[in-house]
Amino acid sequence: MVLENRLRGNELEVGGQSSPRTLFEETVRCPMCGSHNLKITAYITYAEFFGKLVLEAGKCSSCGYTYRDVYLAEYGEPRRLEVKISGESSDYLLVKSSSATVIIPELGIEITPGPAAQGYITTARGILENVVDLLLGICQEDGEECQRKLEEVGRALKGEIDFTLVLEDPLGRSAIVKLP
Repeated sequence: MVLENRLRGNELEVGGQSSPRTLFEETVRCPMCGSHNLKITAYITYAEFFGKLVLEAGKCSSCGYTYRDVYLAEYGEPRRLEVKISGESSDYLLVKSSSATVIIPELGIEITPGPAAQGYITTARGILENVVDLLLGICQEDGEECQRKLEEVGRALKGEIDFTLVLEDPLGRSAIVKLP
């Protein structure tokens, strides 16, 4: 969000540092309440498997909204990342940036980012758990069809359904790696 233009031309030497280094602090407009009181701090760090990562964290002093994002520090072209998950295999680690769409075609799931979308680091299983959390909120209103979807995602979590996990990131800031 804040850092995209600042990364271009900035020297991002992190090396093997284990602690994040502050890149900058900035106060911006809050996407929830509209006040100019969202103070964001951006950090750069090195993470095994991914290399240099940018972590952004902030809080609005007016409404309490908490902002978080994580993405690859070195990015560029749009990316479509795809992995096949079978059985109870969740040995993939993902950096899902705030600009990425999550698609699981076999389950009919597509999660598109909105203006307040946040990035995170998770596993394939973590993506499914997030879907369950979203569905639990929706299923209270939507009834039988939603309950069937919830059961189907539950079967995928148990390793009973193979599925494809797709991350589409127009800014190329997401990654998927297979853990050793």
